[in-house]
Amino acid sequence: MSKANSELKHEDPDQDQQDPYSDQKPVEDEWGPVVSHHKAPFEIGDVFFYSVLIGTFFTLLHFYGERFWSHILATYPKPVIILGGTFIVSEVGFWFWVSLLAVLDLYQFPKSFWRYKIQPLKVPTWEWYTKALWVVLQNQFLVGVPTGFLLYKLLEWRGNPMGMELPTVWDLAKQSIGFLFIEEVGFYYGHRLLHHPKFYKRIHKQHHLYTAPIGIAAIYCHPLEHFMCNLAPLLLGPVVMKSHVLILWLWITIAQTNAINSHCGFHLPLFPSPLAHDYHHEVFNKNYGPVGVLDWLHGTSGSRELTLEKKKQREAATRAKKDAKKLD
Repeated sequence: MSKANSELKHEDPDQDQQDPYSDQKPVEDEWGPVVSHHKAPFEIGDVFFYSVLIGTFFTLLHFYGERFWSHILATYPKPVIILGGTFIVSEVGFWFWVSLLAVLDLYQFPKSFWRYKIQPLKVPTWEWYTKALWVVLQNQFLVGVPTGFLLYKLLEWRGNPMGMELPTVWDLAKQSIGFLFIEEVGFYYGHRLLHHPKFYKRIHKQHHLYTAPIGIAAIYCHPLEHFMCNLAPLLLGPVVMKSHVLILWLWITIAQTNAINSHCGFHLPLFPSPLAHDYHHEVFNKNYGPVGVLDWLHGTSGSRELTLEKKKQREAATRAKKDAKKLD
């Protein structure tokens, strides 16, 4: 077994890639003890985690929502609620999860969780985190804040998202269909476009520095990529669906948590599976989308198991050709 590797560097481009949307070759590494790397439509971790998150939100809304929301509307003007509230929800949610994962990455605490590390030979270091920190802060303030103003204008244009009537579970269920559709289409095609050689080196290569991703690397990327792939598909759904601002905040929390989890590097029990996107960071040309539907339709879904199986098939075909030549 080879030693752990904590070096952070890009792989050299492989010009012989069969996939024209990829500019890098797969990274050889020893993989962790995981079973499947496909993004299944329904996984136990997805169902459990998001059920708890959504259930907690609507439980609190039922008991405290009317009093809380009345106080907010009476105390703050609309721009402060939408701009300030959205920024606070985003920042608190992001740094809460990233801080917990940093403890796990840097101090391997709790130690028992390390058994769930997907790429156990690549051990995160302080260098990984400090390198990501400045870029992440720039994206949050220099890209996120102006996008917040654009969001406010779009919500105003679509209609008042701040009525006294509180949203319901049924509202979320109906609107989630639109959220997921827009997120899948926007992120998949935007992400796939950034893997084209014309854009990869200039823009997307920065994000792929982390071949074994960590949570904070969810928004370690070029500012244009952050707006085009991370923010626009996420926020466009609530604008199109004319969502209540509380639904907007819940959706941001869900989507942001999913993005961080997809980059966390650990396949933790009862958490959404990050295996599909972790595999994308390792091989660069599979699993572009957040849901997996468009990957399935376009034939870009992949897993380590499928890769190994295809490798065995190629090796078997090569041996068969060599045997046939010997017989001739």
